[in-house]
Amino acid sequence: MRNITIKDIAVHLGISHPTVSRALRDHPAIRKETRELVKKTARELGYIPHSGARMLRRTRSELIGVIFPDVQNDFYSKTMSTLAAAFLHHGYKLVLASSEDRPSVELEQIRSLREARVAGVIIAPTAGLRKEAVSLLGSIPTVQLLRRHPALPAPVVSLDERAGIATAVHHLARKSHTRIGFIGSSNTLSTGRDRAQGYMQAVRDASLALDRSLLFQGPPRPDFGYQSMLSLASSDEPPTAVIVASPELTVGGLLAIRELGMDVPRQLALIAYHDPDWFQLWGPGISCISLPVHDMASAAVSLLLGRMREAQDGEAAHAPDACFMPILIARGTT
Repeated sequence: MRNITIKDIAVHLGISHPTVSRALRDHPAIRKETRELVKKTARELGYIPHSGARMLRRTRSELIGVIFPDVQNDFYSKTMSTLAAAFLHHGYKLVLASSEDRPSVELEQIRSLREARVAGVIIAPTAGLRKEAVSLLGSIPTVQLLRRHPALPAPVVSLDERAGIATAVHHLARKSHTRIGFIGSSNTLSTGRDRAQGYMQAVRDASLALDRSLLFQGPPRPDFGYQSMLSLASSDEPPTAVIVASPELTVGGLLAIRELGMDVPRQLALIAYHDPDWFQLWGPGISCISLPVHDMASAAVSLLLGRMREAQDGEAAHAPDACFMPILIARGTT
C-alpha cells in the first residue's frame, strides 16, 4: 500500500489540501469541527504526520515492531530474546510495545509503529482488536504470534492448544484422577477458547464425567488463578488434580495452594502451562505443558521476512500459517 498524503485526505473529504494541512496543524482559522473531521479521516486512512516522512520513504526501515500483551510474561520475554537475535542477524532492530491487553492501548501502539515506518510487525493481538488497528496493519507486513484474531488477515504462528491440554488430561487420567479441574483464560482470547475446548473434549475422550463446576475461565492474571484455586479447593467435591493453563494463573494458583497448606501431589496433582525456569525449583518440580518458544519465534521471523520481501517486490502475500505441538514434561507435582 502506498503512503497516504494530504492530497488524498483532501480528495476524500472534498476540501482543499491547504485546508487539510492547516487543520492537521490546528490552525485557528480552521473551524474546530473541520479540524476534528480531518484528523479522524487522517487516522482512518493511515496518514502519517511525520516531518521526516519523505526522507524515510526513500530508505529501507531497519525497525521491526513487536506488540505483546504483557512483556513480563515469561513466554513473551523468551520469545523477544529469540526475535531480537534473529532479526539482528538480518540487519533489523526491534521496537517492543506492550498492549497491556487493552485494545485502546494496542491501537495507539500500532499508530506509533506506523508513524515510525517499521518494516514489519509481529503481534499477539487483543481480543478486541479495533477496526482502525486492522486497517493500519493492512499496510504493514504482519504476523500474528500465539494468538490469532479473525479480522486480521495475517499469517499465524500458533500452538495446537487443544492437543497440548488433551495430553495433560490423559496423563492425569492414567494416574486414576477422575475429577480434574481446569483454570484458563477467557473465551474472548483464541488461546483461552482452544485450551478450554481441548480440556472438555479430552475429559469426554477419557470417559470421565464433564463437571463444568471444575472449569474456571477469566483474565490471565495471578489474582484470577488465586481465586479459582481457592474455589476449587473449597468445593463440596474438590478435584484431585488441576490443570492451570497460563504461567500467570499458575502463580496465583500456587499462592492459594501455599495459603491452604495443601500437599502437592498427595492432596492435589498439578500441571501448569509453559515451562519457565522456576518450575523446576518449586517444591517437587512442576509438571507442565512445555512450549517450543525458540521454534515458534524462528518461524515468526521467517514468515515476516517473507512477507516483507513480497511487499517490496509488489507481490501478493500468501504466507501459510505455522502450528507447533507442545509437549508434556512430567515432574513431581503429578
